[in-house]
Amino acid sequence: MFNKKIKFIATNKDYENVWPHPQAASHFIPQNYKDLKRHENKNLHKPTVKTCMPFLDALTSGYIIPFDQDYIVDATKTDLSISSANKEPEPAGFHSKTQLPLGDDKGKENAGKFHNKWLIRTPPGYSCLFIQPLNRTEERFEVISGVVDTDTYINVINFPFHWKKWNQQTLLKKGEPMIQVIPFKRESWEKWSGFIMEVAHGQTLRLIHSKFVDRYKNMFWNKKSFK
Repeated sequence: MFNKKIKFIATNKDYENVWPHPQAASHFIPQNYKDLKRHENKNLHKPTVKTCMPFLDALTSGYIIPFDQDYIVDATKTDLSISSANKEPEPAGFHSKTQLPLGDDKGKENAGKFHNKWLIRTPPGYSCLFIQPLNRTEERFEVISGVVDTDTYINVINFPFHWKKWNQQTLLKKGEPMIQVIPFKRESWEKWSGFIMEVAHGQTLRLIHSKFVDRYKNMFWNKKSFK
């Protein structure tokens, strides 16, 4: 069943059993999601996001690389400094505001770059999307997304980020989610748009309108597996 394998290779053997290893994103489901009830006040007319399979699929797609150790981020109004628990001389990198194409509310401060300690390898023809962990509240930083062809680029991949909590000191804890990694097959696509009578649309609507609870999950959803 699992004929595709993504490999996370530690760059330092001495820390292989010290760093938290990357895990399937399903291992990092936030506590507030776990605590959420499926329906508000047990009212079947008021389902919460706990019943939404697209939300859960995004939450659990791919893998999470957690922070390998504690980091302290000292943020002034215009600059960042980052210290690591093991006293690394360069625990993170930085980009000036002129290096990144940013929106109106960003680029006023320097951006950071998390240093990743894992080489990532995928089978031929497969790349990885690196993205802010999806559907999780993160008030401290915003990772800049990127796609890397991890079948041919065998090197550490670092993750630029925008810092969000200025004029204070912040602790990033060992084991907390840093980045979500979603492997995918590279394929060529062609777009078409226009009007046709799509018979399947009518059938989908008839099925949806025949049930109140778990309609998408029971009739259309397909299980995804990341082990």
